[in-house]
Order: sequence, then structure tokens, then C-alpha cells
Amino acid sequence: MKLSKREKVLICILIITLIIYAAYKIIPAADMFNLEELRAEYNLKSSEYNNMSQNILLKNKYEEDVNALSEEINNLNVISDLQQHQVIVLLNSYLVNNNIDANSINFTDAAVVPVNTAAAQAVTAEKSSLETMMSDIDNFSASGEREKEKQSSSAGDEAAGAGSESEQSSEQAAEQQSALTVRSITVNVSFESTYNDMIKFIDAIQNNPVDISITNISIVAPPGDIIQGTMTLNFYEIPKPKGFKENNKELIWEELADYGKSNPFKSDGTVSVITSSVSNYDFYVSIKPESSDLPTLIVGKAEDAERATYLYADSNKMEDVEFQFKNENNTYYYKYKTKIDTYPSDGWKEFEPQNNGSIYIKIYSSSRNSTTDSVGANISVTNTSGLKVRFEVEGDDSSSPRVYFKDPKSVIVTRK
Repeated sequence: MKLSKREKVLICILIITLIIYAAYKIIPAADMFNLEELRAEYNLKSSEYNNMSQNILLKNKYEEDVNALSEEINNLNVISDLQQHQVIVLLNSYLVNNNIDANSINFTDAAVVPVNTAAAQAVTAEKSSLETMMSDIDNFSASGEREKEKQSSSAGDEAAGAGSESEQSSEQAAEQQSALTVRSITVNVSFESTYNDMIKFIDAIQNNPVDISITNISIVAPPGDIIQGTMTLNFYEIPKPKGFKENNKELIWEELADYGKSNPFKSDGTVSVITSSVSNYDFYVSIKPESSDLPTLIVGKAEDAERATYLYADSNKMEDVEFQFKNENNTYYYKYKTKIDTYPSDGWKEFEPQNNGSIYIKIYSSSRNSTTDSVGANISVTNTSGLKVRFEVEGDDSSSPRVYFKDPKSVIVTRK
């Protein structure tokens, strides 16, 4: 039987209607369009969006707070990295400039001290009979005012509550501040000088860029113009966030005098201690015992008369030293660092190796002078320059070397 076009259309409409009806009966509409689930999903997405927006605002505020805190820290004249050798040099500069003859300078071990000292406990003093009588009269006069205060207390409850919260916040802030601690080094100086020179020294210390506390001065005045005494000074350190850059570092140490020899890699002004067959080096390292006049560790670029590239350490322990070299567009760059300092402080420094195909580093070491002598260097190298890194170690202790290499296979080491 042949169906007409109109009949075919009607049959298709009927089939579609039956399918829709069957789907409606088999799958309830409530399951297909659950408004509660849709509302819950909308609320969840809306909450996530609000949280993300709040986090973005908090992140921006956090970054602003970090910048403000960094600026505030930079405005403080407090040392960020307290090193004993720097304190010695700073004190020596002021002592010499003010004609103070220091017989001895003694350091105590670094200690942690509170920012604010606890308030001294009140001492109860004995009162006279007249003072007691006046106190009773004052209390009696004050009792009449208490009734008026009670009458107005209900009206002032809300304000009192706000004031109480403010007081609690102040107390909490005070407790937090009293819990803050800083690292401190105490220096005891025994000295001889004239009275005027001592006053000049005190004024210079108080007006210098570093905040230093003079906590005690004891003076003995023998016959004559010279006085003898001891002085106690405290140096403080405020820790800085990771990655913090000290903007006022030069300001803090601008009074530092040069210490050590003009060239620590020479025995005097004319005779060089370099005896290697290789006449030119790219870098130098000096390692000396703590009893030496020189710092225990010096790392520097060759031919640097101004010592601008030098890094120092002065402690009786092993120091980590890392050299880094790279090659970009046929130009060689370097940087090196210790635990407390890096040169250059940011980025890399361009250089031209003295010898083609290799980077030469000369290390001057020395024998240990006691069983407690623990000075040494643990050296690592990161090298992507394509050049060989050669170390020449001279004068090291044969039984207990001061110089160690973290990866000796990555470098060429010659010991003399």
C-alpha cells in the first residue's frame, strides 16, 4: 500500500510523540530538571568564585604589606646579618678615630633577647600615718562619686564594651611585642683614654648608622689625664624574609675600615707567593686559621686591586663556597657565593679567562695549628661554560686538609 506524502508526515509526528511520551513516563521530569541540585551547584560555583576573588584581593594586599614591611625594615638602622668580624672592624674604626686605646675586646656568645624588657615589679613602700589618713579621706570622697557612676553605667555599657575590646587588643599587641626576640652580641671593651676622647667615642657610637646600645660603663681615674675603664655594648640583628635585599647595607657599614693586607694573596708589597708554573689565574681563595690577622676565608677575582669582588668569612668552621660559570653567545660569565654573601649580588659578571680552554683557580691554604682548628672550605662548582675548571691547592694540611670538593670528578685538582 502506497502512502501519500501527508500520511508519511503524520506517521512521523505520531512516532515522535510516542517517543516523547514514553521518555516522559520512564524518566521522571523531576530527575531531569532537579532545581534543588541546580541551585546547590550554582551556590557552590558562586562560593568558589567569591573565594577566588577574595584570595586575589588578599594576595594584592599581602604583596603591599610585604613591600611596606620591607621598606620599614630598610628604614631601621639594625644589622640584618650580624657577623663578629664586621663588628670588630666597626669598633676598631671608632676606637682609632677617637683615640681610644683598647686593651682587650671580649665577645659573648650570640644570644636571643626580648625586644622589650619586662617591667620592674612595683616596690611597696611603707606609708606614714598621715599618708594613710589622707588616703582614707580620698577614698571617702570618691565613694560619693560611685553612686553617680552606677546610675550612668547602663547607658555607657555599649561604649564600655567597645573600650574593653580596644584595651584587650592593646594588651594582646603588647603581649605579642613582649614575646618578640632578636639576636644580640655583647662586646666588653677594656680601654684607656682621656675623658674628652671617651665622650667623643660615646657620641660617635650613638650617632653612627647602626643602632648600638651602651649598657654599662665603669671608669677608674688614676692620677693624670688618662682614665681606665670598661664598656659594654650590645649589637642587634633583625632577621629578614627570604629573598630580602638589604638596601641600606652600605649605609650601615659605611664606617668600616679596610682590614687585612692590601693584597692578601701576597706576602708583602713586592714578593708574590704565586710559584706555580701557570703565571695567570682567574680567581683566588685564601684559607687561614682563626688566629691569623686575615679573615679565615677570602674569595676574590684576580687583578682586583680595589677588592670589590672579595667575599669574606671569619669563623672557626667549614664554609661552603660555590663557583658558577656559564657561556652565552661566546661570552663567559661567573658568580660565586658563600653562605652569607654572593658576588655579584644580583645577576652574573662577565669575564675573559686568562688561559684558553680552562678556568684557573688558585687556593692558598695552611696547616692546622691546633686540634680545635676547624677552618676549611667545602667547594662546589656549577659549570656550563664548556671550559675545564682547574684548582691548584697550595700549602694545605696533609693529614687534615682544609679544602674539600663536593664533586671532585667534575673539576681538575692539583695539590702542592
